[in-house]
Amino acid sequence: MLKRSGREGILKAARGLIIAASVILFVAAVLHGSGYPKLSAEMASSNARPLVVSTFKALWLVFSAHLIVLSLIFVAASRIPGGKRIVLVGLLIPTFDVVLLFHFLGLFVGTIAVVLAGVLLLAGGLMLPNGSQV
Repeated sequence: MLKRSGREGILKAARGLIIAASVILFVAAVLHGSGYPKLSAEMASSNARPLVVSTFKALWLVFSAHLIVLSLIFVAASRIPGGKRIVLVGLLIPTFDVVLLFHFLGLFVGTIAVVLAGVLLLAGGLMLPNGSQV
């Protein structure tokens, strides 16, 4: 009984970490997306070529969308057998996001949020059981 209870506690903690990370990603996506109207107006009034303006606008929204989709995938994966692999492989996406964000924009609240989510995902993902032990 104690062994089962301990395993359930670890699984519950793992899912909690993954949910916390997913909430951070989702909120970051909403906040990022909320900046679109201002960005759109600034880009429209710039001297940039229309293709550059359109590309920048699209990439802005794509980043928000991919954080939302990832947050949902991580929560769903934490609930299924074999979800550990999905969480840990999926973690590569925000990891690459952080590398690119830091390279081009430096350290700012968005980079910190994605790093925090990544650390929580790594911890939660490693705590999930292997294979069909859910």
